[in-house]
Amino acid sequence: MQFPRKQQSPGWPTPSSLAKIAVLVLLVLPGQAAAFWPFSQEASPKPKVEAVAPAAPALTVNEAAALRTEIQGLANELFRNLADADPENGDLGKGVLVCTFVELKKLSRTSSLGRYVAEQLMNEMQQHHYEVVEIRKSQAILLQEKRGEFGLSRNPTEVSQAVAVGAMLTGTYTPSKDSIVINARIIDNRSAKLLSSATAIIPRNQLAEQLLADTASVREAKPEPLYLKKLEL
Repeated sequence: MQFPRKQQSPGWPTPSSLAKIAVLVLLVLPGQAAAFWPFSQEASPKPKVEAVAPAAPALTVNEAAALRTEIQGLANELFRNLADADPENGDLGKGVLVCTFVELKKLSRTSSLGRYVAEQLMNEMQQHHYEVVEIRKSQAILLQEKRGEFGLSRNPTEVSQAVAVGAMLTGTYTPSKDSIVINARIIDNRSAKLLSSATAIIPRNQLAEQLLADTASVREAKPEPLYLKKLEL
């Protein structure tokens, strides 16, 4: 026994027609068609946001580069203020010795900042073709297994006791709350005449704090006690 087929109502699209229309919409307007797709879609899971612990403040290369730039400017100002800046025959023609910079409040106190400023100024002087004398050169090279070869020393018994130079480059630094003022000067070694001076102001940032952390004073020998004997007449 056969049942009569159910006829589609006029004007209503067949399932095959709906599928063709859906494919056509997907091909022409894929972005808009996805919003009206009649079939249920599972919501895509949201990416998990993991909590990131704040990183510890690290020393940036920019601080070191900025400090070097400030020291370079300090050296250029020293060169400009020289009465005769000729490297061979000028004020510094007989050589210059660069000393560690010290704290203004106490001239026997310094830090890694004072040593760094002197080290960088030594480089700047040499690059400008001035004759720089290295006072820390030891008279003999110290060799140590697993450590290396050492040619510099601050031990008075290992360095030369006499140095022939015409001038001395030295200076002071003054820390404040937000900045550090550096004053440099070149002094004639014989007459103590001031040949040149310059000033630089650097920010007291993380690098500066690290360089100031090991501030220490020169060890001064304690005077020997005096023994007095009372004389009775």
